[in-house]
Amino acid sequence: MKLFKKAAAILFSCTMLAAAVPFTAAAETKQSTEVSKMELKFDTNGEFKILLLADTQDTDEPQKEMLEIINNTLDSENPDLVIFLGDNTCSFAGATKEKTATAIRKIIEPVAEKNVPFAMVYGNHDHEGLCNEKNKMTEEEAKEFMLSVYQEFPNCLAIEGEELTGVGTYNLLIKDSKGKKDIFNLWLMDSNPYYENGYGFVQPDQQEWYINTSNKLKKANGGTPLPSLLFQHIAVPEVYQLADSSDSPKSGYVHGNTAMFRDKYWKASSKVIQGSFQEGPCPADVQHDQFNTWKQQGDVIGAFFGHDHPNDYLGVVDGIYLGAVPAAGYYSYGWNHGARTVTLHENDLKNFDTEILRADDILGYKVKPAYKDKHGYAEYKYKFLPGVIGGSVGAVALIAAAGIITAVVKKKKKSK
Repeated sequence: MKLFKKAAAILFSCTMLAAAVPFTAAAETKQSTEVSKMELKFDTNGEFKILLLADTQDTDEPQKEMLEIINNTLDSENPDLVIFLGDNTCSFAGATKEKTATAIRKIIEPVAEKNVPFAMVYGNHDHEGLCNEKNKMTEEEAKEFMLSVYQEFPNCLAIEGEELTGVGTYNLLIKDSKGKKDIFNLWLMDSNPYYENGYGFVQPDQQEWYINTSNKLKKANGGTPLPSLLFQHIAVPEVYQLADSSDSPKSGYVHGNTAMFRDKYWKASSKVIQGSFQEGPCPADVQHDQFNTWKQQGDVIGAFFGHDHPNDYLGVVDGIYLGAVPAAGYYSYGWNHGARTVTLHENDLKNFDTEILRADDILGYKVKPAYKDKHGYAEYKYKFLPGVIGGSVGAVALIAAAGIITAVVKKKKKSK
């Protein structure tokens, strides 16, 4: 497998020290070579609900609030599938294989206890704690080790996939309510952590796999593209087509991120039908063709991303819905925490419902800030690395309520 060059600068958001706790479970297991026998299918009402959890970004000492978000949404939403959208664990200083395994088990245990199938993709931080002089693991080795821990759970649907760039590019099929025919598809892509001096993106060999698999599904579906949703950590650059730009700062505009967009300021345009841009999205620094392959294949009706912690926008570009999922974790920056659900309908496969779940609604209380640095970040009970910001933080992270939409939105495909 190909490996990316890691960016010289690691994001401040997750370079923190974690307190150690005893490791009680088995330290290592062999990666499963079998796909879980759990079958995905529409329920008797013809619905299939997905719970999306992004950037739980946790350690072996998980935050109470993050675990409550997982537990409470499992109870209130009763999902048919949970998808973790990357940066599921944090690249905390002092990480070991044992502590990393504990961190993974802590976020998966609530899902396993309810026997809900889950899938996952990697973000740009998951592997970092294991890729250092102490652990001496490559990115690929770290990801494969972490996947083996996820696969300890019988409700895990994640697999390594074919020999491609990254680890964990695969697809999952959903059968009709009678369990007889595959009628919907889910793409799960490793968007890769870094490339050159910027963030990663889905590479040409992964795109080739997507096109070939999409064509096989189309053939099996009688020559019609099989309706699909796609999930990955890092957004495609086309999300900026959902925003209006300004050359100078204006009220309600956010500064663009990455090389292609940081010279302007951006605000959600009329193409955004839910949520908002609360920070400039951070796709790769280079333009790539992933979005164009979706248009070419005609199967992807929507794609959802994590990575940009406070963003919760949803809009349509060239007939494809692009949506952000706010961070569920509190060990890193963010002022708009929560989750998102997506509900599919057997009798209307090209449309879906989606709801933003705000953390204060999920938890039943507001998580109040106790610390704020010059970037506006609020951190949760951590000591920062020397030379960054000294001192101890003993409380919890900031949630800003402004501009967050919680209503369910029904999306209708527009004729072209």
